[in-house]
Amino acid sequence: MTGAPMPARSAPLVISGRGNERTVAFDPPLLLAPMEGVTDPVFRDQVINLGGVGGACTEFIRISSSAIPARVVRRYLGPVRSDCVVGVQLMAADEDHLVKTIASAEAAGAAWIDLNFGCPAPVVFNKCAGSAMLAKPEAMARIIALAVGATRLPVSAKMRAGIDDASRMTEVLHAVAQAGAAMISLHARLRRHSYAHPATWDWIAEATAFLRGQGFTTPIIGNGGIDEAGDVARMRAETGCDGVMIGRGALADPWIFRTSGGGVPPTRSDAARFALSYSDAVIAERGERASLSKLKQLVRWYRCAGIFDGREDERTRLLRSDRLDELRAWFAVHLERVA
Repeated sequence: MTGAPMPARSAPLVISGRGNERTVAFDPPLLLAPMEGVTDPVFRDQVINLGGVGGACTEFIRISSSAIPARVVRRYLGPVRSDCVVGVQLMAADEDHLVKTIASAEAAGAAWIDLNFGCPAPVVFNKCAGSAMLAKPEAMARIIALAVGATRLPVSAKMRAGIDDASRMTEVLHAVAQAGAAMISLHARLRRHSYAHPATWDWIAEATAFLRGQGFTTPIIGNGGIDEAGDVARMRAETGCDGVMIGRGALADPWIFRTSGGGVPPTRSDAARFALSYSDAVIAERGERASLSKLKQLVRWYRCAGIFDGREDERTRLLRSDRLDELRAWFAVHLERVA
C-alpha cells in the first residue's frame, strides 16, 4: 500500500462527558460512520490502518427486552485501539435497560457512547426506534439525559434531518443539545430517502447556525454525500460543521480519509491489495463463507483507484460468483498494475 507521509491534519475535535472528567479527541475530525452489516471490527481496523481516521463507531447495538452484557458489546467493539478512538452505538426506543447497557459498554472499553436516532430501516422504524424517534423529541431528550447521567463518557447522538420533511429538525436539535449531548452527527437526508438520494447539505448548515444562534457549543458532524476526498473540505466550507462522518464513501474508497487530508491517492495495486487483505482478515476471523459475502459487498461499492472503470461487466460477473477463489484471483491480477 502507498507509504507516502501523511500531510498536516486539521485541528482535533475534543468532546467531553459529564463533569468534563472524560474527554475524547477526534484527530483529525473525520469519523467512520457506523453502518450495520459493514463496520464490524474487521472492516473498521482495515480502514483505520490506512490512516486519516480520527474516530469510528460500532454498528448499532439494539436494546430491546434486556440489558446488553459486556461480552456482547466486546464483539461489536473488538480490541481497543490506542491510535484511534472507537465508540459504541446504542439504539433504544425508551430508557429501559439503557443504564446497565452503558455500564457494559464502559467495561468493554468504549471511548464514548453514541445514540442512534437515524436508522431508517422499516424493521427498526416500525418498532418505534431509530429514526422513528425523530417524531418524539421529548422522548429523545429523556433517553439522552439518562445516558449522560449514567456515565462519565461523552454521549453523542446521530440523527437524520427528519422523517418525511425537515420541519421539526431545529426542535429536535434543541432537545438533543439541551439534554446534554456532547456531539450531534446529522445525516443530511430524511428517513424516507434512500442512500441514492442526494444529501442536502443546507440542512447541516442550518443546524450549525441554529445551535450557535441558540448559544449551544455542541459540535455538529456532517454526514451524507461524501463521495470523494474533495467533498470533505467542501462540506466543511459550505456548512460550517465541526467535523465530517463518512459511510458508504469509505466502502467505495477506504483511502478517502487519508486522501481528504492531502495524502497520495491509492493505485489500483493498492486497491487490489486492500481487497485481498480484507478477505484474509475475514477468513481468519469468520471463515471463507463470510469472506465471500464481505468481499462481494466490497465489490458492489468499490471504486477505489478506478479499479472497475470500464469493467462493470466484470463487477457484475464477480457479484454473481459463488466462489471466493474467483474473486480473489481477479484482484490478484491487479496487484502489480499501478495505473
